[in-house]
Amino acid sequence: MSSRSRRVAMVWAGTVSVVAMGTVSSASAGVERAGSFHGVFAETTAGATAGYDIHGSVKMTIGSAGTVVRANVAGLDPAKVYGSHLHNGTCASGGGGHYQDIEGGSVVPPNELWLSTNAAGLMPNPGGVAHGTGSATWMARVSSASTNARSVVVHEPGSGARIA
Repeated sequence: MSSRSRRVAMVWAGTVSVVAMGTVSSASAGVERAGSFHGVFAETTAGATAGYDIHGSVKMTIGSAGTVVRANVAGLDPAKVYGSHLHNGTCASGGGGHYQDIEGGSVVPPNELWLSTNAAGLMPNPGGVAHGTGSATWMARVSSASTNARSVVVHEPGSGARIA
């Protein structure tokens, strides 16, 4: 992975960490806060090895009605449907595990926030671009704790490898 790709991959985590630490500092760690967080996608080593050229953007909005994540991802194979969801680790740390509203609970929605184009996952158009959205009725935790929403990961179908 080039140094530019590593910098790009770390933007999401850095944005969440810096903004969240500023908003949570006056309260206990893990307390939900409204806000909007932006980041960019870049392929991981696994994505590059598989021949992808992934890039795109993601926005997570947290409000009193819940959490919404919107993503635009380019460089995907139009013949595949990809899994994509919130993770609790930074991009720099490999994404960590699945972010869950109730830690140790169910590994599917509504306890996790997954993105989809059509309720089945991220489905790219013929040009390899997918526009996905996911939402939950809970407010994602965004402090610096390891159990909080810190990244959005795109997985390779079949193998589950983290490709972006």
